[in-house]
Amino acid sequence: MMFVYDAELASHSEKALQQLIDHLAYACNEFGLTTSLKKTNAMDLDISNVLCISVGDHTLDVVSNFTYLRPIISNNLALDAELNTRIGKAAAVMARLGRRALSYNMLTINTKMRIHQGFVLRILLYCSETWTLYTRLECRLNAFYLRTLRKILGVK
Repeated sequence: MMFVYDAELASHSEKALQQLIDHLAYACNEFGLTTSLKKTNAMDLDISNVLCISVGDHTLDVVSNFTYLRPIISNNLALDAELNTRIGKAAAVMARLGRRALSYNMLTINTKMRIHQGFVLRILLYCSETWTLYTRLECRLNAFYLRTLRKILGVK
C-alpha cells in the first residue's frame, strides 16, 4: 500500500481514538509513509465534548463536518449539507443534458427517461442507502425529481 487517500478511524472514547492514531502513526513511520497533517481532521459526535487528538506534536483540527469518500458526514448527523450537494450536482448534470440530449426532439420519452435515470438519479441518490430520511428531506428530493420529470416531458 503506497498511497492511502481516505481512511477513517472510529472509537467510543477520546483515549481509544488517540491510541488508534498513535498506532497508525507508528505503522506509517515503520513503512516510510507520511501523513498529511493539514488534511487530517478529528470529529466528535458529542458536540458538548471538546476533542483533543494529536499526531506527534501536531494537534488535529476538530471539524463539525467533512467529506469522506464523497458523502458529507456531519457531527450532528444532519443530511442537509449532503442533500444540498447531491441536488446541486444532479441539477448541474440535468442542465447539461437538457442543452444536449434531453432537448433533442428525435429521442423518445423512453430514451430520455433512461438517460435521466442513468445520469441524474444516480448522482442524486449516490450513497442514499445510508441516509435516514425525514419528511422534510424526502419532500425536497421528491420536488427535485418531479421538477426534472416535468422538464423532460415539457410540462410547465
